[in-house]
Amino acid sequence: MSGGSTAGGGASGHSAPRRPVRMCVRCQAVTDSPAVVCEVHQSSGPGFNVYACEACAPHFPPLPDVLDLLPRRRPPESAR
Repeated sequence: MSGGSTAGGGASGHSAPRRPVRMCVRCQAVTDSPAVVCEVHQSSGPGFNVYACEACAPHFPPLPDVLDLLPRRRPPESAR
């Protein structure tokens, strides 16, 4: 494909990157500055993120660090 226009490009084909647009899970407003408030993991298929706007994001608890969710490793039997 040659000579076609680029998606989102201006006359020169160069433009600022598009900002993400998501819907807030709390107030259902569309925002261009979303904050991830939840990560949904699924056993079959890909998971997804849940977003909130800047005004609603403080109403959600902070996301846990994934390393804190892992069980602590025990030392091998020979090291005890």
